[in-house]
Amino acid sequence: MSDSISRDYSFTVRLSPEEKAELEQLADRFKLDKSATVRRALQLTLATSKSILSETGLFVPLRAEELAFPVRLSGKDADGR
Repeated sequence: MSDSISRDYSFTVRLSPEEKAELEQLADRFKLDKSATVRRALQLTLATSKSILSETGLFVPLRAEELAFPVRLSGKDADGR
């Protein structure tokens, strides 16, 4: 986004101490201030929520590095029977 964007809307969010720490960690990770971090989080959420599940059963985890689950493809039990 450009620095010349006019922003004329603001809102207040009450955060717990844990949520405040998480926001500060994200801001450090993104190398942004807290307001820009919230905008970035909105952008990321919108980008990932646009994908819908396919009718063919294609599933894509949002955070693949944090998620693992077994999938049975051939109709056999986990032990191969």
